[in-house]
Amino acid sequence: MQEEEYGDRTILALKGKYREIMEERKPPGKEILAGGKKMPLYREYLFGGKCSMLLPETLADMDARERAVKYRRRNRPPVIKTDRDGDATMAFSLLPLPDGKEPAGVRERLGCIRDSMAKVWKQNVFYDTGEVEAGGTVVAWMDFRACCLDGDLYGLQFLFRAGDGDVLGNFHCSFPLYGMWKQAVLKLLGTVETDGQEKGDGMRAAAAVLHKKEGRAEMEET
Repeated sequence: MQEEEYGDRTILALKGKYREIMEERKPPGKEILAGGKKMPLYREYLFGGKCSMLLPETLADMDARERAVKYRRRNRPPVIKTDRDGDATMAFSLLPLPDGKEPAGVRERLGCIRDSMAKVWKQNVFYDTGEVEAGGTVVAWMDFRACCLDGDLYGLQFLFRAGDGDVLGNFHCSFPLYGMWKQAVLKLLGTVETDGQEKGDGMRAAAAVLHKKEGRAEMEET
């Protein structure tokens, strides 16, 4: 009898895990699954409508006082979204394209940003890089672990071209939460839409295959 009960519990647990995995693989619609919780989404329009992206409703504009404390004025992104507890933050900056020469692709430019970060913050541990196709817009991304005095952070930066500039996005959360957020954020990259892009293309591309470079480091081993 005990063996039957154990078998039933195991089957129920496996079914529950299967449903969770299938839910995570679905492209985002009106909500997204993160850490077993369904979060409603809204479309955030950025930089005068140059681009937009779906974001969880849990992320709202960071208040002015907190912005002043957490970000230096010269490095402060113009758009900063955070949750109520400050556990997850998404920031956006608009980078001009270089004058007088052919601009590099977003993957190459993000690689340069990664190299610069590695020189300045030598304690950071860099993990994956990849690309998401969002309705014809290429979104390059990389993720890393930032070692901080008040606790390590998980960071995921992404870059895509919008009009005459590049949009740099920066998601970060406390490191123990990376398993909850990473796949959700990668899904949301597929909802990016740029000015002139056919509406809905980003939604259809949310399930795009994520291309990863060889030689990735395993987070669990760091």
